[in-house]
Amino acid sequence: MDQVILDLGSDGNVQLKQTWACIVKPKLQWSPIQLCMVNQQKINPMRCLHGVNIDIEGARVVVDFKVIEIINDSNPYPTLLGIDWAFDMNAIIT
Repeated sequence: MDQVILDLGSDGNVQLKQTWACIVKPKLQWSPIQLCMVNQQKINPMRCLHGVNIDIEGARVVVDFKVIEIINDSNPYPTLLGIDWAFDMNAIIT
């Protein structure tokens, strides 16, 4: 993954189905949550991808992603790191 968006307004880490497919479709696990998009549309993730190693400029952490499918071609991001990632990194937001 070389394109990651940091969105601290997001409650979780999200990955598109297309991105998941590009990383050789690792095994997904059930996800009990429902996500609410910025336009208030509610979607159920396909599943959850657990234990992904993320390294951004030497800052390493293992995160879980909710894998979603967006039907149209206007995918604004391949992978989104949310507030969960920031907490795991002990990020200081100024």
